[in-house]
Amino acid sequence: MELDKIKTYFPVDYRGRGKSGALFYIFPEIVFDNIQFEEVRTAIQEVKKRFEGLYTNTTQSVIWITIGVDFSDFPNKCHDEIIESLIIALNNVTEIQKVVINDGRPVNDDTKSEIEEYDMVEENYWDDALGLTNLDLSYAAHVDGFDGECFDYSVYFTDDTADTAKEDAVRNAVQSFDFNVTGDDYIGYISISSDNNKVLIYLDLGNVQPQNENKIIQGILLALNSVQGIKKVIINEGCI
Repeated sequence: MELDKIKTYFPVDYRGRGKSGALFYIFPEIVFDNIQFEEVRTAIQEVKKRFEGLYTNTTQSVIWITIGVDFSDFPNKCHDEIIESLIIALNNVTEIQKVVINDGRPVNDDTKSEIEEYDMVEENYWDDALGLTNLDLSYAAHVDGFDGECFDYSVYFTDDTADTAKEDAVRNAVQSFDFNVTGDDYIGYISISSDNNKVLIYLDLGNVQPQNENKIIQGILLALNSVQGIKKVIINEGCI
């Protein structure tokens, strides 16, 4: 990838190749506001029109905006082109200080990071992409990877069992939760079941309004705060 040939008003620090996607960390000049967040979302939509079927997830904090990009439906030869297209599109976003791709650890401005190709990414790679690190949860939560618009939540309990009572408790928590969606109130297709040691929540975000996707993904986790005895939740367990 020849990033030095791409003209941007901000520096881009590319820190290697992810296995199944890319994670953009967009650092602000001061503090991001909702205007810049919407500018990022608009820029992404233009790229998604070019690469039909491309799934992204965008989150915001006071530190950065992150863009998680899922490559699972695209051949390897397209990955660099998608990354380059997103970088170019971000020129339309105001007051970006720098963009770091695939590693959000802060570096000194006078430190030149080496660009390396690698398969393994940080443990919290997709946790940042989906905004889990910013949630106040009563249990541990982790994302193994992306699977397009579909998300599988594996809910584990402290006693390592999952029966009908636990399944009902999870279902009631999710069904009664206020996701605070805007515009279209559709929250996607949700199915809840259980096996011997976990409750399974399947979420399909097909036809969900883009501005509501994060509210729903994160909302399911927040809803589970009201369920007693949850030890951990793993999203897309085993996904590579």
